[in-house]
Amino acid sequence: MSYILFPKHIELKDNKSIYIDKETVKDEESFSLLIPESKSDMILQFLKTHRGFANATPSFDHGEDYGISRILKAPWELHIRIYNESYFSGYSRIQAHIEIARKYLQHLNFAYVQPVIYEPFRFYKSIFDEFILAYRTRYMVENIQDNYWFRLMNPELLIPWSPVALLKTTAGMVSDKLKEYFTKERM
Repeated sequence: MSYILFPKHIELKDNKSIYIDKETVKDEESFSLLIPESKSDMILQFLKTHRGFANATPSFDHGEDYGISRILKAPWELHIRIYNESYFSGYSRIQAHIEIARKYLQHLNFAYVQPVIYEPFRFYKSIFDEFILAYRTRYMVENIQDNYWFRLMNPELLIPWSPVALLKTTAGMVSDKLKEYFTKERM
């Protein structure tokens, strides 16, 4: 069992205080980490070379320039999307979530997806140690005053899958149906 933190109460640069409700907590677009655009390739290479990340495939395309992932603690995987553009000139943005690893069928169940901000920062902070956070892509966060604590609940049953296994199963089912059809035709 693992726990993660997610902002509950924030203060923006203009001193506006915002409470993040529980519906917003599931919205991956709520928060973006910002990194200097000039360092985005370096951070990407660092994460792949020194922190065990690999290209996140297969993956739904959200218009990101890079998508990488790695297992955190089985069966949980951290998926990071890096966008070279952002509302803030000179910065790239990172959006991330924790989900069931893509080697399991439950990866496709969005109930197991939780956006995160602290976890990606922990992996790249040794080469860029500024925690810069944007809210709704265009408001700079000055301070996080309080956090939610979430417990990641593992599914009761994990079903491994792969595209090859899925193809083999489908081909087997089609083959069985064809045999059944032709057997009936001969009678």
